[in-house]
Amino acid sequence: MRYMHNLTIVAPCYNEEEVLRETTKQLSALVDRMIAAKKIDSCDIVYIDDGSRDATWSIIEELQTSNKYVHGIKLAHNVGHQNALWAGLE
Repeated sequence: MRYMHNLTIVAPCYNEEEVLRETTKQLSALVDRMIAAKKIDSCDIVYIDDGSRDATWSIIEELQTSNKYVHGIKLAHNVGHQNALWAGLE
């Protein structure tokens, strides 16, 4: 019997517009390699926008439509790294 190996990456984001696309590119490439090597079966990258004041959320929305791994959660205001992480885990 083979078990499914699903990976979820939860990443709190605060004003990450300058690095978010590159981060996604690198994470997606790593995930693709892990799937090809049969180390995992699937992956979700969950970005939590922790009240960013820049274009972070619009980039997350864009990435959700162009990258099968990416999902986003937008918090109404900044709640801090730990609370944003907890929101993603919930």
